[in-house]
Amino acid sequence: MEMLAYLGLVPVGLSGAGFMLRNAGRSMLDKAVDAASSDGDASAASPKAEANVTRTVPSVAVLGADMRLGVMLEADALLDMAAAPPRPSLDARFHDRDGLPLMVSADKDLDDTAVLQVQMPGFTTRDGERRAMTLLEPVADTLMGQALLALPELEVAEERVIAGLRRRDEQVVGQVLTIELLVPADWSASLRTYCADWLHARAVYNGLDTRRFSINVAVASQAADVWSRLQRVTDALAQGEPRWYLLLSCSSAVDPGTIAAWLDSNRILHRRNKDGQIPGEGAAGLLLASSSLATAPTPHLWRPHRMELAEGLSNAESRRQAEALGRTMLADAALAPERVGFALHDADQRSQVAVEACAAAVAANPDLEIDQQTLAVPVCAGELGPVLPLALLTLAHAHAARGQSAALVLSVGAPAQRVAAILDIPVLNDPSTDTVSAA
Repeated sequence: MEMLAYLGLVPVGLSGAGFMLRNAGRSMLDKAVDAASSDGDASAASPKAEANVTRTVPSVAVLGADMRLGVMLEADALLDMAAAPPRPSLDARFHDRDGLPLMVSADKDLDDTAVLQVQMPGFTTRDGERRAMTLLEPVADTLMGQALLALPELEVAEERVIAGLRRRDEQVVGQVLTIELLVPADWSASLRTYCADWLHARAVYNGLDTRRFSINVAVASQAADVWSRLQRVTDALAQGEPRWYLLLSCSSAVDPGTIAAWLDSNRILHRRNKDGQIPGEGAAGLLLASSSLATAPTPHLWRPHRMELAEGLSNAESRRQAEALGRTMLADAALAPERVGFALHDADQRSQVAVEACAAAVAANPDLEIDQQTLAVPVCAGELGPVLPLALLTLAHAHAARGQSAALVLSVGAPAQRVAAILDIPVLNDPSTDTVSAA
């Protein structure tokens, strides 16, 4: 009886305890991301301390990045056209108050009927929502496939017979991957629930074990919310147990209702409003992981720096602070100015923000050639909402993956916030990272 108890009851008890522990730690990374929000908000509230104190900031490995924009170019192709980037075109489907066609950046061959084929009861979708999810599907599939390759393989369960008792040895399967989708604030709760179910189905379709990932769909009302989220994810991945994080975003302003609202609020670009925005659309995503999980030369993202600008700043003072922020980002990542070989930013056709972005890029590396080594994404792809930060980082990842130099990302489009980020492949014994990448 003692032998039976040892062989039967003890393994069952241990298995039950293991199950309880796994459930207790299932959302550990999600809680860490939320807990880091207070630190991120505190750092944003004190920009002078962040801009003037040099310190080592955490970095995370960017195992994959992908995007689909209305400009209909891959990241590498868009980078190669930096000297003469494509421009949005007039779209005969949309007109201003004078009947003239509006400038729109849209995928003209997009079939938006494939993703949402069946409508839920009491649940309708707009053109922009369907277009956004259609653009998201190939991005999600690509990065989920890369996540499948990045995750360690599961051991095959084996059955053993010990003292006449059949026992099944199974590997403990932990939830190590968080999949999060950021959508515009005007998406309904029903649509967000649908997106969560849809993402879960896509993950299973791409071979991910349901025990290994969690799904979260959150609202990002503007690009600033995405930068804040990236800070929290970076902090969470840089501490504790190594994990993977797939961050996605999709949005489309190519929608009759959205464009009509932009016209009513005088937000859109037309002949009477030269400083308006160009409606755009896209989807983008990053597969992030703890630095210790990078087994080959892999681009790393250092924790982005955010700075809240005080009200009433002059253009010159705003430009000076953006320049200081870019230099501080380089110092904290322990990179020499000449290491920066490309700069990406979110300045649109407004001259003031364009001048500020270029000045900050040159302040980081005076040898940059503005006409060939910088790219203003909104000028090419229009207003992307919460997709813009991930699109900028996807392009930066494509540049850094070439292994020649680092890519600096600058956000100057928001009226009261400036952001700097950098992607580069850490070199051997680089003090800016906690891991040693293979040569």
